[in-house]
Amino acid sequence: SFQRYHLASAPVVDEAGRLTGMVTVDDVVHVIRDESEEDLLKLAGVSDAVVGDTVARTVRTRAPWLFLNLFTALSASTVILFFQNSIEQMTQLAVLMPIACSLGGNAGTQTLAVAVRSLATRELNPMNAARYVLREAMAGAFSGLAVGLLFALVAGAWFQDAKLGLVCALAVLANLTCATIAGTLVPLGLQRFGADPAVSSSVFVTWLTDTIGFLAFLGI
Repeated sequence: SFQRYHLASAPVVDEAGRLTGMVTVDDVVHVIRDESEEDLLKLAGVSDAVVGDTVARTVRTRAPWLFLNLFTALSASTVILFFQNSIEQMTQLAVLMPIACSLGGNAGTQTLAVAVRSLATRELNPMNAARYVLREAMAGAFSGLAVGLLFALVAGAWFQDAKLGLVCALAVLANLTCATIAGTLVPLGLQRFGADPAVSSSVFVTWLTDTIGFLAFLGI
């Protein structure tokens, strides 16, 4: 309301309608700042962290998400097992594969940060979710096309193999498109099932982008 109606202050009344106090824009700014800091910490899986935390408390806060991340990373890495022969025959794949995956992970994280903020501010809701996902998918596809072409030129020149460059371009295009979709659908889905999207989204988005990245690059 403060943003919508450009208010400098707002009255606070009790159930009987009697004036009991006033909320100023300074109070709102403090709340917004605290909420944004909390969301940033939750995205990293370290909510309620402070500088004065003990080592034991810090480990208890972070370790569960690291354990979950370990299992999701192991499941994503199993994709590589299906393409062992291809990697043995063409070692260049092992050099370029992490690049294709890291690009997708970065794109997914960018989209996730925007989606979580939009959910917190009610800008993203079930009414406009489909349009929002479509917009992010198109943004991911165009970004993937631009970055993929550059990646293809570098990889093709590096290994003197135009076909390998084409594989890199297609893999990045597929991974960035899927990453932006995942970065939006994962927090939406978690919120739908009553979970806090700021806490657990990053682990699942990373898992999806790694899995899709390996599958797209090695599969193509």
